[in-house]
Amino acid sequence: MTPSFLRPLLVLLLLAPLRLHAQPSAPDPARVLDEEMSAAEVALRAGEVQLAESRYRGALLEGWLLLGALDAAAGRLPEARASLERAAVSATETRRALQSLALVALQSGDASEAVTLLTRVLAGAPQDLATRRLLAQALVAGGKPQEAVQELEEAHAAAPRDLELTFTLASGYLRVQKDDAAARLFAEVVKGRPIPQTHVLIGRTYRDFGHYDAARAALRAALKQDPTVRRAHYYLGMIAVLENGTAGLDEAIREFQAEIRLAPRDPLASLRLGMALVEAQRQAEALPLLERAARSQPPPADAFHYLGRALLSLDRPPEAEAALRRALELTQGPGADEVRLEGIHYLLGQALRRLGRAEEAVTHFGHAERVSTDRARSSREYLERYLADLPNTGSVVAALPAVLEGSPVAGVPEQGRQDLRRRATAALARAYLNLGVMHAQAQRFARAAEELEKAAAVDPGFPQVQYSLGVAYFNTQRFDVAAAALARARAQAPEDPGLRRMLALALFNSEAYGEAADLLRDDPSRTADPSLQYAYGVALVRSGRAAEAQRIFSEMLSRHAGSAELNVVLGQAHAQEGDYDAAVTTLQHALQLDPQVAEANATLGIIHLKRGELPQAERALRAELRAHPGDLQSQHHLATVLELEGRAEEAVPLLRSVLKARPEFGDARYLLGKILLAQGAAAEAVEHLEAAARLDPEAPNVRYQLGQAYQKVGRADRAQAEFELFQRLKDKRRGGTP
Repeated sequence: MTPSFLRPLLVLLLLAPLRLHAQPSAPDPARVLDEEMSAAEVALRAGEVQLAESRYRGALLEGWLLLGALDAAAGRLPEARASLERAAVSATETRRALQSLALVALQSGDASEAVTLLTRVLAGAPQDLATRRLLAQALVAGGKPQEAVQELEEAHAAAPRDLELTFTLASGYLRVQKDDAAARLFAEVVKGRPIPQTHVLIGRTYRDFGHYDAARAALRAALKQDPTVRRAHYYLGMIAVLENGTAGLDEAIREFQAEIRLAPRDPLASLRLGMALVEAQRQAEALPLLERAARSQPPPADAFHYLGRALLSLDRPPEAEAALRRALELTQGPGADEVRLEGIHYLLGQALRRLGRAEEAVTHFGHAERVSTDRARSSREYLERYLADLPNTGSVVAALPAVLEGSPVAGVPEQGRQDLRRRATAALARAYLNLGVMHAQAQRFARAAEELEKAAAVDPGFPQVQYSLGVAYFNTQRFDVAAAALARARAQAPEDPGLRRMLALALFNSEAYGEAADLLRDDPSRTADPSLQYAYGVALVRSGRAAEAQRIFSEMLSRHAGSAELNVVLGQAHAQEGDYDAAVTTLQHALQLDPQVAEANATLGIIHLKRGELPQAERALRAELRAHPGDLQSQHHLATVLELEGRAEEAVPLLRSVLKARPEFGDARYLLGKILLAQGAAAEAVEHLEAAARLDPEAPNVRYQLGQAYQKVGRADRAQAEFELFQRLKDKRRGGTP
């Protein structure tokens, strides 16, 4: 909870950086996202895979930041936090995501988390004045104004000509009662930015700290310089109420009317004038103003609250009920103001009683008991707390609307925000899809599945997502989830024979033999493909159709008895089922038929590796490489065996050869970095481990080794960040975090 005496400084700290610049036409909030996506796809078409991946990562960062901004602007803070947390792990740049998370933490009332996040950002960029200014805001929200002013003084010393920073420090000085120092800095701001809007902002600042004479002087100076300047009359009206209460209503009404003459459609001025007129018992005049304010977006609760009061006073209870129910809907929730809620309940009870619905009225009167026994005090509270435009709760949320004015989506109408959300969602789904496909093409199927899962989470119906996800799951042997994804894909393309075939094999491997046999029965490629025939035959046996299966196996043996490739397929099938003894026997028979047959020794090597039989694994993998020296997977597996045998120095040249042929081979990058780190070559290890982290940002083992490497080269702050990320990722894989 933010102490009430701190709230004015929080408001001003948040307003200060936002209003001293001229307002250019608003850029497209999705422009950078579109540019990153376009650059990624140009690089992909040119075959520049690493550059394409880097650009897609940039697009993910921009997309999640945009969704976070949209959610924050709509008040969906948990969703905003989730989007921004994804942004923070999407690319190597974390500054903007952490800053945005800090803002969401402030809006959520968690100032301590905001301070932690911003301190982390400043550790890596101590000259970042915007972050230092935001840290000061978080410190104020956390009840530490003196520390906030100290941060601002340090920032101002580094950039004495930064007018926004000068203004913010002046606001801080007012809070800690250094009024003369504040006045000197305000004078510097006016000298550097001699426009009427500067005087308006200074007047608003003095108003919020209760310096009403100084506030009036600044606001009148703005009007003298430009009688049409916006908001000067508005704040003068506020001051009249703050200083004189109900006795200042007539003056406030005159000022609000002057503001509306300058901007007839201003919903905020309309709202405040309407509220003042209701308080002055001039409900009929207030009505059109409050109706206009109620149509603004987002709809303000005060507009419906006062509209309900006016309608009730004009003896229009049905309309009053509708307005007050809307006010109640907009007011309820975490951090809701109890005085406001009770006032709405009391008025709603009156409306219902006039409509003859006594039982419903009693319920609302019960909620409003405190208000109903002290009407004079509550009327005064309504006037001071709502008409005066000051923070009205202990929640930081009430003091933060100005932050959203600096959001990339500030000023974008609702329809435009919906369009931005569609664009961001489509870009995220496409980026994750293409990253997944790139990993799959590089045989990194587990990593591909992770990226494709994210694509499906963003938009499960995005074209090719379910099919690609099914392929990735299939190649990681997660056959049950592969079958589910492929079934969803087949629903979109029921006539695709390749999709039907892969679904059949996924069902086969997930032991849904009856469904697999039904799909394979009519596959046009089955009779020409021994592996499909084999799967069909086994599916028939295991689904209770042995007679049909006998015919299939007899036919296979008669046509392919001497086929080394068939025996490799059969051996791999045995291995996939965990029957390693049968697999070894069949693969050895394949090698007897053809010593050069592809994948026989490679499969034997993997079997021995899984069994922990490292010498046998090494012999088999070396035999595969003699016959097929370009087999990069076998080279990597051999390097893995050598490292496990304690012969890391022999693994290094193998891994360098793999990476020369395929620089984006993430597992090879990781293993080489790990070996180099153990050998004391920490600087080179950092290069490979950073590359591995870019290729697989959510692999905990990569983050841990990278943290160790950063420690070795003396980059303690980066090491700590990696260790923290390692722990979060490890917890996530265990199901400890969302």
